[in-house]
Amino acid sequence: GDPVKTSKVLPLKYAPSSPPSVLSCVGVLGATGQQGGAVLQALVAKGVSVVAITRNPSSEKAKALAGLSKVEVRQADLDDQKSLEAAFSGCDGAFVVANFWEGM
Repeated sequence: GDPVKTSKVLPLKYAPSSPPSVLSCVGVLGATGQQGGAVLQALVAKGVSVVAITRNPSSEKAKALAGLSKVEVRQADLDDQKSLEAAFSGCDGAFVVANFWEGM
């Protein structure tokens, strides 16, 4: 069979007619990794609140993020649409990074 996992695009539930001039809260997938972590740090440095989305909020890296000002850690799984919807709830921006090869 074909080893490539297929992905499903989540429906866009909120589409402003124009993007906000200032993002007040950004959801960051991969916040405990290098790319997501760098984005999180840059956003916080600019005064933006961040929802750090991780599979394991009990990890040491996630606990360290939870101790930062303007950061809230939430749990989600990329294979669970409901958890993603809940994790991004209230965010008006998103940074998404995923390991394409994971599970292959």
